[in-house]
Amino acid sequence: MKTKQIIILVALAIFVVGIGLAFSGNSSVYTTFDQAKKLDKQVHIVGTWVNRDQSSYDVNQDLFQFYLQDTLNQVQRVKYYDPKPTNFETAEKVVVIGGYKNDSFVADKIIMKCPSKFEATEIQPEKASTY
Repeated sequence: MKTKQIIILVALAIFVVGIGLAFSGNSSVYTTFDQAKKLDKQVHIVGTWVNRDQSSYDVNQDLFQFYLQDTLNQVQRVKYYDPKPTNFETAEKVVVIGGYKNDSFVADKIIMKCPSKFEATEIQPEKASTY
């Protein structure tokens, strides 16, 4: 190989490694509340909204607080510094993206999985009409 080709291959390899490191440091993982406490990075937690009557929204702080039960049935209060998302009440599952700050889970983003509009129905065959 020529020197120029070797230099190009080395530069390309450094570029690819750099891109991989940049994306791996910012990646978020799906986990539970227990595991999220141990991690010092942003995580995704899937769960269901519980204790609906204990949810609150403070207009002065722009703070929505609610309780989420994760996949291991641990319940944790979640703080979200934005208004309650539209259709939050009808969501089957909720994904909160965030992390622990001062022993509280603070969500930066909330994604809802709502019930399907296209539920399966049984199709009945048409009866033959007689003329």
